[in-house]
Amino acid sequence: MLHAQISIAPGGVLNAASFDKSGVGVAPGSLVTIFGTGLGATQADADTVPFSTVLGGVRVTVNGVNATLRDVIPAAGIVNAQIPFEVLQAAGQTSGMVDVAVAFGGNLATQSVKIVPAAPGLFTIPSGVGNAILVNLTDFSIAAPVGSIQGFTTHPITRGQNAFFYATGLGAMTPPVADGSDGGGVTSTVNSTPIVWIGGVNTGVMAPVIFAGQASGYPGVYQVNIMVPNNAPTGSAVQIQVQSADGTVTSLAGVATVSIQ
Repeated sequence: MLHAQISIAPGGVLNAASFDKSGVGVAPGSLVTIFGTGLGATQADADTVPFSTVLGGVRVTVNGVNATLRDVIPAAGIVNAQIPFEVLQAAGQTSGMVDVAVAFGGNLATQSVKIVPAAPGLFTIPSGVGNAILVNLTDFSIAAPVGSIQGFTTHPITRGQNAFFYATGLGAMTPPVADGSDGGGVTSTVNSTPIVWIGGVNTGVMAPVIFAGQASGYPGVYQVNIMVPNNAPTGSAVQIQVQSADGTVTSLAGVATVSIQ
């Protein structure tokens, strides 16, 4: 039986962490959120790792390559998928335009999307703009004002302490990670270490990056370990941004913040 016609919203394939609408593009291996209508009939969430390529009857392809899926949420009009790492390899390219297609119930919707080697986005609470999930390695609290995030222990992080946060869109890793996988217990690091700015790009300070690579248990998600510099700005909402290693790509959508004392 055919279902209602489906569509992808204009510019509706976005970095799943930042929802960046600047047009900078998305990276191979990154999680993306596809916004549209008719994208499935019932909610379905991935309950196994690696992710599958069909969820709730929905399939997503990128230039004909099956993408693995994390969530199908028709009530919100979204599908969360991972851009295949290998999507441009066959053409020997590192960037270019690709066709993202969503198929469901005999219908198909397609949109062209720019792919670049890295397009960082930080996961925040709430999503897209809010407090970065910066976890203090001293006590595993989140660096946010006390009591500001329901269900989590939060308090400002002290300068000089080590922490980690979650991101997507940091590009290729070594050893390579399969689409939809979390590396299977193997430690994979990014090929190009990102730059982490606390207090704003070129206006704040750079935080030393101790590790950047695949996050265990979270396909499409990168873990970035840093040391909060002793000269970092302090406050309840200090901006934190991630910039690609070449300095040309940075996610400026919304404002990701952390609490530092």
